[in-house]
Order: sequence, then structure tokens, then C-alpha cells
Amino acid sequence: MKLYQGMSLLELMVVISISMILMATGVPSMLGSKQQLHLKQAAQASYFLLQHARASAIASGQNMFVSINSSQSWCLGINTSAPCDCQIEDSCTLFGVGARIQHTDFSVVRLSQLRFGENESAVFDGARGLAMGNSGSLVFTSGVDELKLIVSNMGRVRLCVQAGEMQAYAQC
Repeated sequence: MKLYQGMSLLELMVVISISMILMATGVPSMLGSKQQLHLKQAAQASYFLLQHARASAIASGQNMFVSINSSQSWCLGINTSAPCDCQIEDSCTLFGVGARIQHTDFSVVRLSQLRFGENESAVFDGARGLAMGNSGSLVFTSGVDELKLIVSNMGRVRLCVQAGEMQAYAQC
């Protein structure tokens, strides 16, 4: 009776070849999923920042300014007294606490469109949380996929898919 001690060279080559084929097909789809995840995170963080600004305006009775910088190093920030420069640390504060989102947290995401009122900012009024005259939209993109963040005159904030396929949101 013959006893085998390990694998033959042929068996090892077959296992390595199958592993290489699986990795070659799986890596590109994983990179696409990572980009989609970053896009989704950036859009959701901005969505929640705008929702927080609206809720804070209603709760405090003060107008809330959400400043948006659409440059390559985009950012969003909340301030109570006037529009702020979200590029400068501690410029955008909400009741003494820093309130901003920066592109550095979402490296593959770009802000491709910005359509808001004057000063590239949304303003929620302190009485009802409305954004009358200060409504608009912005589009986040990570290559193929695009998510659009919309603020209506009534202060409603919503997300939708402008391009690509992301299961979590409806098409615009």
C-alpha cells in the first residue's frame, strides 16, 4: 500500500490557478463596492447634517445656515449667526460644537453640482424650519454613480439616485 505525503506539484498549480482566477474577477467588483460605499456615506452624512440643522432651527427658534463649499476640497458646515467658511476649522459651530463634514473623510467622492441660493448656503428659518428661497440641491459622484441631495422650500431633505444603480434610494 502506497502512502501519500502532501500534495503533488500539479495539484498545487491547479489550486493556485483557480485562486488567481477568482481574485482577478473579484477585486474590480470589490473596488466598485468600496466607491459606492464612500459615496453613500458622504451623501448620508450630508443628509443628516442638513436634517440636524433644520431640527436645531426649529428647537432653538434661530435661523441655521448650512454653508457649502463646492471646490475640489468640498465641505459643509452649520452656523447659527451667518454663513461660515467650512474650510476653516472651528469656523462652523452649532451651540459651541463644531458641525461640519469634509471631503477628507470621503476621498473618492466629488461634489459635482451645487444649486443653492446666494452664498452657496441653505438657510432654515427658526419658526418652522422652512428653506424658502434658500432651497436647492447638490450632487455627489464617485465615477459612475451619482446621488442627489435635495432641500425643498418646505425644508424637506431627501436623497435620490441621479445616475448609476444604488439599491438603497429611488431614482430622481
